[in-house]
Amino acid sequence: MTWHARLSVGWIVGMVSMSLIGALDIWLMHRLLEHHIWAQRINFLTFLAGLVVLLSLPALLFLAYQTVSCLTLRYHLDRNGIVIRWAGTEQIIPIRNIQRIVPGHQLMGPIVRRRGPRWPGHERGIGSIPGIGRTCFLATRPLSQQLLLVTPGMSFAISPQDPERFLQAFEARRELGPNRLLEQEMRPVSWLTWPFWRDRTAWILLGAALVINLGLFGYLSARFPRLDIQLPLHFNRWGQVDRIGTKVELFTLPIIGLIILGTNTALGLALYKRERAGSYLLWGAAAATQALFWLATFSVVP
Repeated sequence: MTWHARLSVGWIVGMVSMSLIGALDIWLMHRLLEHHIWAQRINFLTFLAGLVVLLSLPALLFLAYQTVSCLTLRYHLDRNGIVIRWAGTEQIIPIRNIQRIVPGHQLMGPIVRRRGPRWPGHERGIGSIPGIGRTCFLATRPLSQQLLLVTPGMSFAISPQDPERFLQAFEARRELGPNRLLEQEMRPVSWLTWPFWRDRTAWILLGAALVINLGLFGYLSARFPRLDIQLPLHFNRWGQVDRIGTKVELFTLPIIGLIILGTNTALGLALYKRERAGSYLLWGAAAATQALFWLATFSVVP
């Protein structure tokens, strides 16, 4: 039998938060793309506005994942155990491991050392409850409306619809006894198990490339107001100017660098499982290219 998590405002809060961040990003991008800003008013504040938009993307992805988790939270109960499912992830709790179920309203004392995402209608993360111990929260209601599944070493806080019926169903299935043995484990969605997420070298190479690229955007934005409208952009082998362009064209370098970074990142990820060294080479080359663009910039920016 599958029990839905109790209805809550958690997904609404998540959607509203994403909408507000998205609206801010759209407004900032509109301001950034206005002709008069590009032509006359590029400065370091312009760069900071673009940086806010960029940094908001991970926040939007995080909120989207948590909102989907809230909407898809389910508790499957059978004679073998309880399987908690959300956003493609499963937490398996064998029925033989559940020592007791404690209604949250019976508990006294605060939660301590609580960490993890939490907002009204969305209770996630790890905490410690007096008298219960270390607890994993997978619920849509506050502690007073949760059920605590106490197992050795870890408890699980859930919030099924109609807790009384859930408790009755649990007792009936425990009396039947299991017909197969389960292991207590968490099975994350496949993309969360990729070794890439734990690869320090990969993150250093990609992080360095991105920081160098963004640094060039910031440097040009800060220097932009003090530059002449037209600048020498290329010199021949005798050191003579053979191309003059507007100062806006200086941003061609970091834009090309960003395209190279995106392309090498995608190619590296495609190659990662088969040839990790090749991925490192692509990502290192992307970082080196950004450094070369810095040198090119110094040659034309007075």
